Amino acid sequence: MIRFVFLFALAMSLLLLPATAAEIVISEDLLVEIPLSEGWALHLEPPEALVKEMAGHVAHEPAAANASAAQIEKVTRKRMAANEAFVYHAASGAHLDIDFSPLEQGASAPSTKTLQTSAEYAAQSLEGEEDVSNVVWEVIPVKIRGAREAFQLVADYQQHDLPVKFVGTIGYVEGYWFFLYFTDPGQSPEVFEQMQQMLGKLVVRHSDH
Repeated sequence: MIRFVFLFALAMSLLLLPATAAEIVISEDLLVEIPLSEGWALHLEPPEALVKEMAGHVAHEPAAANASAAQIEKVTRKRMAANEAFVYHAASGAHLDIDFSPLEQGASAPSTKTLQTSAEYAAQSLEGEEDVSNVVWEVIPVKIRGAREAFQLVADYQQHDLPVKFVGTIGYVEGYWFFLYFTDPGQSPEVFEQMQQMLGKLVVRHSDH
């Protein structure tokens, strides 16, 4: 997945936007604007605390049985590098991973059914993870401002016997698939409500230039 985040443009955008909002430059002509509730911060690279947490999950995978801590961290960072940005809540460890993937050359834009099926596949993939249990999920259509269409996977489950809330939004905006994956390892109702409010105001738009 291609990563087009321009640091200078982002810095300038942050200066121009209200203090509670952030702008992410996905490509030369595509932007994401998201409000930030108190306690949330935008990161272009995964926060170290988040890397450590995710590495802990990777360490439980069978393939990591004989891997060193450094090797596990390398794999973790490689996986997380697919994302353009992270919105992180340090107090709870909750995070929104933002990933835009350009449509492959010659490929058609996904249909409504394709988007819905992709969200359902994500749920089935979650159910198939060895360290995940008691998965309860549903897929619903959702409105993302500026996007053509999107579906949302809302799931509650246990990972390593700890409760987790997951909200995965899969959608399409002209020329791009996008994936907005929210994970709350504590299932905090307040944190979930804050994220729902932020997603409700998130805007995907093509720039003017």
